Amino acid sequence: MKHLVNVVVLGMSLFAFGQQKQGNDSLTNPLIPVEKQNLLPDLDLVFFMRYALDSDIGESKFTSSRFNGNELRLDLSAKVHDRVGVRFRHRFTAPPSTGTLDHVNSTVDIAFVDVKATEKLNVTLGKLSADWGGYEYDLNPIEVLAYNDILSHSENYMVGFGMGYQINEKHRVTGQVLNASTSKLKDISTMTIPDRLEETKVPLAFVGNWRGSFWHNQFQTSYSYSYFSQAKNKGMYYIALGNKLQRTNWIWMYDFQYSHDALDTRGIMSAMFPEEHPIMAEQVSYIDHWTRVDYSFFSKLTLSLTLMTSGAYVKNTAVESKGNKHVRTTYGVIPTVQYCPFKKLDLRFYAAYVGRWSKNSSYAKEEFSQVNDNTGRISIGFITPLHVL
Repeated sequence: MKHLVNVVVLGMSLFAFGQQKQGNDSLTNPLIPVEKQNLLPDLDLVFFMRYALDSDIGESKFTSSRFNGNELRLDLSAKVHDRVGVRFRHRFTAPPSTGTLDHVNSTVDIAFVDVKATEKLNVTLGKLSADWGGYEYDLNPIEVLAYNDILSHSENYMVGFGMGYQINEKHRVTGQVLNASTSKLKDISTMTIPDRLEETKVPLAFVGNWRGSFWHNQFQTSYSYSYFSQAKNKGMYYIALGNKLQRTNWIWMYDFQYSHDALDTRGIMSAMFPEEHPIMAEQVSYIDHWTRVDYSFFSKLTLSLTLMTSGAYVKNTAVESKGNKHVRTTYGVIPTVQYCPFKKLDLRFYAAYVGRWSKNSSYAKEEFSQVNDNTGRISIGFITPLHVL
């Protein structure tokens, strides 16, 4: 594709150059200046897409079917200097809103400048993807039909800066300093903030990540630790431990994630409160387990199985209590079959079932009138990272 674009642009330029002798009209100048055309090989334009016919099931009963544009993201990256690159990714399948803290539209996933300071050290500045760690998060969003509880209720893209250092060919460490959120605490959700809380004057997040490779790259790790300042003297601690084992025709991934939130900004626990505008819960913990196996038959057929579970615990709620309380456990299963008919194009047709179940503790049933439930979705469609340039 890049060669075709170069040929077309060169042809346009030669045509315009020949026409310049006949007049001085600016329309006779090449659309892309000749001196800039050598930048095209350093430009990448990708459409990340997932479309499907989704059929929803609630409480074991069919509810609806419709065609769904699940994922559509435009990803543009370019090298503008020997040591400087830029990247921009926009999501078209999410409602737009402007962050009251960073003033960036929420549909912008990432928009940053990447500077190669040395052969081993690089610096990124702008709106970044938080380097959480774990392989559920590292997967391209078009590959994930449903996230586990922690990631599905997280803000994953924030403004700040990061540094990455390549220790050697097998180990890399990164560190980031980001805004703790895209918006101020009072604007994060419809929940009521406890009266005694004060907005922190430094709403920042600190993220550290280590990626390792062992046994000739067959076993890889992505471990991270993060601290997010939520309010004055209130913060969130988050640990993600990702492990991946890769062989010739199969890949196994397992993530452990633990989040202890002084304030329930995720809203998972607080949403259980019966009030229309519930008071945000405090001292909430979430523990997630996620695993996925991909097995390839021949070169065109891939079977995948994703299993996940999440536990929610709370210490302080609107109901007076002492000690930690186990509130809810959720489960998920996603069997998927993918078929790729083309050798040189990553366009996959897939069929999958997304099943989710929640089991509430007796404490949740008695205090918050919660009931167990289950949902399902049958999805038939296609997935592609379509490289245009």
